[in-house]
Amino acid sequence: MSYKSLLIAAFLLLFSFGLSAASPESRLQGYLSELQSLEAEFDQKILDASGQRLQQTEGEMRLLKPGRFHWETRKPFPEVLVSDGQTLWLYDPGLEQVTVQQLDQRMAHTPALILSGETADLTEDFQVDYQKNSDEEVFTLVPRAGDSLFEKLQLFFQQGQITAISLEDSLGQQTRVDLINPRYNQPLSPSGFDFVIPDDIDVIQE
Repeated sequence: MSYKSLLIAAFLLLFSFGLSAASPESRLQGYLSELQSLEAEFDQKILDASGQRLQQTEGEMRLLKPGRFHWETRKPFPEVLVSDGQTLWLYDPGLEQVTVQQLDQRMAHTPALILSGETADLTEDFQVDYQKNSDEEVFTLVPRAGDSLFEKLQLFFQQGQITAISLEDSLGQQTRVDLINPRYNQPLSPSGFDFVIPDDIDVIQE
């Protein structure tokens, strides 16, 4: 599966807990449970294992609980990734094709669905570590399952608000998405996460 399907970006907003003794898991679950919707522009960079930049893209995204997301890349190549919580559509205007697939358990552990879905099983699915650097909080999630689509996921917060997300795959390739002009918990219509397949487009069912 490509990084595009893997890292359908995601970020969130929450107040910071006053109890410094709170466990990393409960702290993160509290942050996630407060998120209802999110809209933002993004800047995404892909680095190889040595830190060399492979690609940089720009676009916009939005999330709505439960399980809905819309990820649209504008530069350098347009592409749209949409889910209504059950079905995933990947539309490539340049190739004039859309790939359609059902969300499975592995995809439920991708960043966007972690942030837009339920968090009750977070400790069962991930080992969660926490680090605070000055005014930044960093949560590191390592999947417990051996067939996960990523090796490590990091969520970065400042003042209780998500600022970036970083993902590392089994080859050491890193994808980082920085959030630009976020709008948290604003009203969004579920109908905005239904994808209508354009006419004269090839449809690939997976």
